[in-house]
Amino acid sequence: MAAAYAFHIAESQSFIDGNKRVGLNAALLFLDLNGFVILDPEELLFEAMIAIGTRRMTKPELARLLRDLADV
Repeated sequence: MAAAYAFHIAESQSFIDGNKRVGLNAALLFLDLNGFVILDPEELLFEAMIAIGTRRMTKPELARLLRDLADV
């Protein structure tokens, strides 16, 4: 679900600016509210959101990355 928030908000380009930031923040807030903390010391999510914006990453790939970064 979190990956869907990030992916679709970033991809839809609803805002003039900040679509990827809003999408990622929606995903991280959703995960936080559900008890998941994302640890990303290597800033992989930054690269992931850029990849989504340039259509180099799919929603399932983002979901996998979020699962890998989740610290329950």
